[in-house]
Amino acid sequence: MRAIDRYEAWRNNEYFDEAFRAELDSIASDTEEIEERFYQDLAFGTAGMRGIIGAGTNRINEYIVRKATQGFANFLLKRHAALEGTYQLAVAIAYDSRHKSYEFALETALVMAGNGIKAYLFNGVRTTPELSFAVRHLNCIGGVMVTASHNPPEYNGYKVYDETGCQLIPALADALVEEVNAVVEFSMVKRLDKKEAVQKELLKLIDEAVDLPYVEMVKNVSIRPDLLMHSDLKVVYTPLHGTGGATVARTLKELSFSGLIPVEAQMTPDGDFPTCRKPNPEEYEAFALAIEYAERYDADLAIATDPDCDRIGLLIKDQNHYKVLTGNQIGSLFIDYVLSSKAHWSDQAYIVNTIVSSNLAVAQAEAYGVRCIQTLTGFKFIGEQIEKDREHFILGYEESYGYLFSPEVRDKDAVMGTLLAIEMTEYYRKQGKTLLMQLDDIYQKHGYFLEETISKQFEGREGHQEMEAIMMKFRTAGEDMVPVQKMVDYQAEGTGLPKSNVLKFYLDDRSWFVLRPSGTEPKLKVYFSIADASAQAAKEKLEYYKAMILEKIRA
Repeated sequence: MRAIDRYEAWRNNEYFDEAFRAELDSIASDTEEIEERFYQDLAFGTAGMRGIIGAGTNRINEYIVRKATQGFANFLLKRHAALEGTYQLAVAIAYDSRHKSYEFALETALVMAGNGIKAYLFNGVRTTPELSFAVRHLNCIGGVMVTASHNPPEYNGYKVYDETGCQLIPALADALVEEVNAVVEFSMVKRLDKKEAVQKELLKLIDEAVDLPYVEMVKNVSIRPDLLMHSDLKVVYTPLHGTGGATVARTLKELSFSGLIPVEAQMTPDGDFPTCRKPNPEEYEAFALAIEYAERYDADLAIATDPDCDRIGLLIKDQNHYKVLTGNQIGSLFIDYVLSSKAHWSDQAYIVNTIVSSNLAVAQAEAYGVRCIQTLTGFKFIGEQIEKDREHFILGYEESYGYLFSPEVRDKDAVMGTLLAIEMTEYYRKQGKTLLMQLDDIYQKHGYFLEETISKQFEGREGHQEMEAIMMKFRTAGEDMVPVQKMVDYQAEGTGLPKSNVLKFYLDDRSWFVLRPSGTEPKLKVYFSIADASAQAAKEKLEYYKAMILEKIRA
């Protein structure tokens, strides 16, 4: 069906409320806007869905959320039956500070209630890791987190979790997508109103019943809690107008750490993100206000967490300025700090990172006598590994600033990350070292590893087609275009991992680059990981290959 025909069908559909139809009427003369909003359905993929808020099939709105939730409810009813009542027929639902997050979360709860599935809805904004914890703590059959992570303010999203508190692995995700796609009419959606859902005890608000055990669990991640109690570190912290502020502050206060300096203008949840257009701790510009605070208070460390508080970025004081660490560098520091805390580890103990994360982790794990398991990109694959062997899990991380230190959560956890980043900084400071000095020690021991990720934006239908053409070009001719040792196509058989649209090119034994379309944003991601004997050699090598590969992408 053409976009204009879809538009007219929606415009005349009396199922939608008056305000929604008025929004559709307002674009009646804008053919370009109609095309963009209706040329496709907003994709529900392996990571849920994420899109611009608004009326349209290619937008996220209350009605799209209803249909997706009906599909998820159908999936959960079958899953609950297959698991023979091991889990409560209930879902945990949380939401972040974005526009429409509460409304989307409430719609999710009311559709679940309409299907006889009890909805535990948080009574205010909460972090993604607490949602993952809540699924397990309440013995639910699934969970939903309403968030668009670090996207700009006009976006929101919907992430789904299984009974382990993990985002769905491919086999389950494929089954869920089938269920969502089968809900072709809004008349198929079962929904109670709020009053009836409460009366039938199918909607319950939750607060301290989950907050308290979650914070206690995070506190137990601390390796050397006495360091925090007696520390005089000065740490600037910002949740970037997201969900992390209250939980991070509470956790550190209960551990008697008194050196937290909150960026006051960014502590209150606000979906407009008025002081940072891109609330992304990967981006240096997101630290603008934090740097002002750090300079004013002469802070040792500045920390930012993204809006749903599953990712963390660090700035380290270096002489008279603050230096940003990459996600891989933070991961390497965490690995060394945690693994050095014990004299001996079980030969079954393991850490996890991904195929686009640094191989420095492999060298570190080997030096400490533990295993390093590498998965596909996506924390669900790390969660899957934990489910296979919870007992021997030590930590997991992705290069995209996501870290986990407890199997009680099955997603990235920036509350834990903030806690251990501060503790780790204090630990090395007592040895007369900064984190940068410790990082250099790691490089001296294992070799210099230099990583960089470049994201190329491809908006709309034409952008998606262009991105797919680039992947096809490299898939069929990449080994001829670039001097490489070998190429691994993760869509092929025999990689040992589930099929995925990822290409990895090995430049030598320890250096590689990867092409991967993002699963949540209209971006092609290009990952570089370069190893060499010295920092300068690694930098020169990175610049050489980066220029070559990006030129081939543009050609």
